Amino acid sequence: MPELAPRLRKKVAGETRKRLLEAAEHLGRTVGPAGMSLDAVAAAAGVSKGGLLYHFPSKHALLRALVQDHVAGFRLEMDRLCPGWAEPADDRQALLGARAYVAAMRELMQQTDSPSSGVFAALTEDPHFMAPLLELRGVVRRMFSRCPPEAMLVLGTCEGVVHDRMIDPDHWDCGWAETQFRLMERLLEELVAGRARFAG
Repeated sequence: MPELAPRLRKKVAGETRKRLLEAAEHLGRTVGPAGMSLDAVAAAAGVSKGGLLYHFPSKHALLRALVQDHVAGFRLEMDRLCPGWAEPADDRQALLGARAYVAAMRELMQQTDSPSSGVFAALTEDPHFMAPLLELRGVVRRMFSRCPPEAMLVLGTCEGVVHDRMIDPDHWDCGWAETQFRLMERLLEELVAGRARFAG
């Protein structure tokens, strides 16, 4: 029975941390980084300021964690969709990873309140927060570089869709984005089947 207390404390701490990150994400999306004070995040999460400071001793630490959490969640989703995607054994596995990437990005962009908007708010606060995103982008680009060259059109289109959502979420056109994702999926299906090669 004594072992239960530390495990329970760890679980509660993990849940509190998650609520704080969700509150920060929501505030980043709705009021921007300037309105994302520690007091506002604590209030939105229903946590005391002392509780927030236990997990995140500064706004900088909170924003850094927000970006890291976003990247870690995306990596987990990619691992679920395509195990081994980050280091494909061959070109076919790289193409399957590219398909998983499009599916994961599509799912992320279909969310009513895209988490990437809050991450974008964090990035405007400090460009150093880009490091985890740039590392992830490097892994994704290496995976796409193992695919036929035409697949880079998919990566560029995907990045364009995300960029559009992040910089102007109020005018986000879900129908347009869905069309782009369908076209990307179709091109990748053709590449997997060996049919969509452009003449050099």
